[in-house]
Amino acid sequence: MAVQILAALSGATILVTDMKEDAMKAVEKFGAVPVAGGPGQADRIREATDGHGVDAVFDFVGMIPTIELAMTVVRRQGSVVIAGIAGHPYEWNFYKAPYEAKLSNTYWGTIEDLHDVVDLYRDGKITSNIETYSLEGGLEAYQKLVDGTLSARAVIVPHGTF
Repeated sequence: MAVQILAALSGATILVTDMKEDAMKAVEKFGAVPVAGGPGQADRIREATDGHGVDAVFDFVGMIPTIELAMTVVRRQGSVVIAGIAGHPYEWNFYKAPYEAKLSNTYWGTIEDLHDVVDLYRDGKITSNIETYSLEGGLEAYQKLVDGTLSARAVIVPHGTF
């Protein structure tokens, strides 16, 4: 969803990195450039930016390794926004962070931001990939989330219709 919103609102080149191959392929249809995860990941991201680093990084995981990667690839005076709430503490270090780089967090945004996203959806500029589950299937959806096998938004439909 974030890739779609960025593509709809900016002309930026959008680099995406993920350890899940299906997630990487899914974003290509929205114009994003996939960058393989694993060893050498930061080098590949820097190479894709001609060594300058990324202007803005959005971390939707929020774990120590993903935050460290973000702080490694953001450019000087760039911005890192942590939206993922994995809940792991990150130890910031003046000597490891790029000069004047901003590190912030958000859970979502403002109500005005939500209205803007709804407008993008209504205008057909973004779509939502969902999997529906019955109320009884809610634990299955949660387990898929825990296992990292959920490639959509899980929507619990209590009465079986959507």
